[in-house]
Amino acid sequence: MFGSLVVPVDLSPASARVVRRAALLPLAEGARLTLLHVVPGSLPRRLQQRARGDAKKALAERAKDLLRQLPPKAEVEVVVVAGSPAGEIAEHARTLEAELVVLGRGGRTLRDVFLGSTAERVLRRTQVPVLVVRLAPRAPYRRPALALDLDRAARAVIDLLLRVVAPPRPIIDVIHAYDSPYLQSSYPSLSTSELEAYGKKHEKEALRRIQMLLAGSIVRGRLAPSDAPSFRTHVRPGAPRKIIEHAVEKNATDLLALGTHGYTGLERAFLGTVAGDVLRAVTCDVLMVPPPPEADETPR
Repeated sequence: MFGSLVVPVDLSPASARVVRRAALLPLAEGARLTLLHVVPGSLPRRLQQRARGDAKKALAERAKDLLRQLPPKAEVEVVVVAGSPAGEIAEHARTLEAELVVLGRGGRTLRDVFLGSTAERVLRRTQVPVLVVRLAPRAPYRRPALALDLDRAARAVIDLLLRVVAPPRPIIDVIHAYDSPYLQSSYPSLSTSELEAYGKKHEKEALRRIQMLLAGSIVRGRLAPSDAPSFRTHVRPGAPRKIIEHAVEKNATDLLALGTHGYTGLERAFLGTVAGDVLRAVTCDVLMVPPPPEADETPR
């Protein structure tokens, strides 16, 4: 269960779904939800003050409605600041020790094309995971999926998904894609049969490591047999983004969880990561999980 969430709200009609999704997450008794609105720092100061007043009034009403949906002793705090949305969200997530940031996803702007979405910009500034809400929430997640790369973020992605999806947990689709077609074009001496043998070997090893990761998360979460989900694993060759996007559409996935790898160097300005590409491509909610600062190696 979650004890502290930061929920950025932009006051648009679509932001109501973000608040509703936050209320549907597994929350601990006494949980604290912070509704955060960021007034554009580019506004003149005299306009900022009036904008802040409008935002506080609007959020106060939402806070009252939200509080009625929360567990006993839960708290809802309203915070209105001026500045850069991504910077303020990341800063408040750190100072409030938030376990999760829950925000919406708007349409793509030219700024997003070059700098990434707000969610991506937040993740470049903090280690706090981000849940990007796209769908109108009607119930807890019932068709979750896990896009699993066998890297150092894998454990964190699985562990967080099991916290977001409350018991009784549904079947979770696990998607692992590996991109190997380039091998034949790069190394023409490799025959089709050799590449097929390589693919089968990779699939077998990937399945073994995935099973170890999933079992480890059940143990770490101390889940009772009745609370542990079943997993349906898919290992497929091909471009990861396309494989993941196809699986999400085919299974009518409502939540996709995946790791972000660390953002470094040019990735901070021009995002070419699978996570960023998938976030922009899929129509479901996306749980983006950064790798732990000093994660251990995945099982081998």
